[in-house]
Amino acid sequence: MSVHIQFNNIRNSNAVEEHVNEQFKDLLKITDSKFPFHVNMSKVDEIHEVQIHCSFHHKPLASAAKHENLYKALSKSVDAMRSQVIKRSEKLRQP
Repeated sequence: MSVHIQFNNIRNSNAVEEHVNEQFKDLLKITDSKFPFHVNMSKVDEIHEVQIHCSFHHKPLASAAKHENLYKALSKSVDAMRSQVIKRSEKLRQP
């Protein structure tokens, strides 16, 4: 699967898309690229908001972060999503 990116009030650029794909490499490895991630990035009053959604084994996961810097907001949101995916996969492994 892949990472679906949506930009709101932010100019779409190759640098941002490359950074998003780099940030998601670990998550795609953990999930075996079986589940799509939806990333929504927006800018409201000089604050960048990043929201990530994924349906991981029929359980909806979501994370969100706000920061003045787009890359920091993205990193915070990806870290939160990574924690949720790891917790969910550990629960699925337990008998």
